[in-house]
Amino acid sequence: MSLEQPSPGQRASDNDRERAAAVVQEAHTDGRLDFQELDERLTQVYSAKTQLELRTATADLVPVAHGSAAELTLRAKHSAQKREGAWTVPERMTAIAEHSSVKLDFTDALVHWSVIHVEAHAKHSSVVMVIPEGWSVDMDQVDMVHSSAKNKAGPPRSGGVRLHVTGQARHGSIVVRHPRKRHWWWPWYRK
Repeated sequence: MSLEQPSPGQRASDNDRERAAAVVQEAHTDGRLDFQELDERLTQVYSAKTQLELRTATADLVPVAHGSAAELTLRAKHSAQKREGAWTVPERMTAIAEHSSVKLDFTDALVHWSVIHVEAHAKHSSVVMVIPEGWSVDMDQVDMVHSSAKNKAGPPRSGGVRLHVTGQARHGSIVVRHPRKRHWWWPWYRK
């Protein structure tokens, strides 16, 4: 399983186990695993302590291509489009936003590629990509006219997924960032 490709000995998190379980359930839905195999694999996934154990449980379950599953095009005109939660990321995506917004949240997504290509077009619009920690970002081939293209992500980690962004922004913005941290606060009232 090639999510972010952490080292095999690295401890698995609850999110890692959930993503691996989604791969197993998708294989069952496609008919590649029967009920007994599904139960065995899910037991293996939820008891996994390391990345290696998760990879072992899902290694032979690379998603089956359904038509053009390796590509996705999102178009938003005077509206909003988003992909978030546990969705399967294709190798190539095109995001076209005109007087609207497109958001691609890769935080909890199933990623089976070491490089993801996103062609973004923002005309009086915004295209936002939310990535997990450790991914590398290449935005050198974005053409801008009265616009901005910002990489707000932290430093990449060795072996992480690479997000390659191309396209153009005209009076709009293309932004890559990490998930926003939630701040809990308690109002302090002064008398």
